[in-house]
Amino acid sequence: MVTITLLSDFGLTDPYVAEMKGVILSANPDLRIVDVSHGIERHNIAMGSFILETALPYFPLGSIHVAVVDPGVGTERLPLVVLCKLGVLVGPDNGLLVRAAERLGFKAAYQIDSQRFKGERVSATFRGRDVFARTAAKLADGLRPDAVGAVVKELVRLDIPRVSVSDEGMTCTVLHVDSFGNVILNLGEEEFLRLGLPEDRRLEVKTMHGRSSASIARTYSKIHGDQLGIILGSQGYVEIAMRESSAAARLGLKPLSQVEIRF
Repeated sequence: MVTITLLSDFGLTDPYVAEMKGVILSANPDLRIVDVSHGIERHNIAMGSFILETALPYFPLGSIHVAVVDPGVGTERLPLVVLCKLGVLVGPDNGLLVRAAERLGFKAAYQIDSQRFKGERVSATFRGRDVFARTAAKLADGLRPDAVGAVVKELVRLDIPRVSVSDEGMTCTVLHVDSFGNVILNLGEEEFLRLGLPEDRRLEVKTMHGRSSASIARTYSKIHGDQLGIILGSQGYVEIAMRESSAAARLGLKPLSQVEIRF
């Protein structure tokens, strides 16, 4: 049985998620649909990208992943099917899919040809239902990804600078702020461990709002009182966290903010 996952910024109050599921199940009621998240902040492509990148590797080989955070719906941005070693992504070419595609083993990307839906009603404002969900259902029914349309040679990427490391410290970018207020940076676990910094080492966190002291901790419970801690989180990235409080609120950080961690 093929698994189709859904991610969007639609929330669950309106009928939009149900309509996407209805389109998929009308094609094949035996398909398995899993909701990754519909709580993505409205139009927040960076947040959707992080959730996809970290959640999708845990799904079965060959799963089809539909993702819709699409403030550019109705513009010239391309509708995509992205073939990967571990699965297939379906969604807009606006930076949402590319990091997940790399994590799943990117192979090729194809533009969904609008002629494939000739004779079917396609709303100008709801491609998630009329293009992406329909395409996912067709892929689950055996349509080859390379049959949906022309090859796309280069995908749109989010503007996330690489981590910069110097003798003074590291300059990082915020990938995500989770519901606990933990600030997840684009500093990977391996890169951080290579620095050889011991637990309890004091560091300085510098943002556009000022400077704060932090210490390296193994778990959230090891962070002292109302202090900031720097930990290796479960998603493979370094986090700035507080014990039972919000580091993001304390530091005034949000996705794509710049942070310096100084030695």
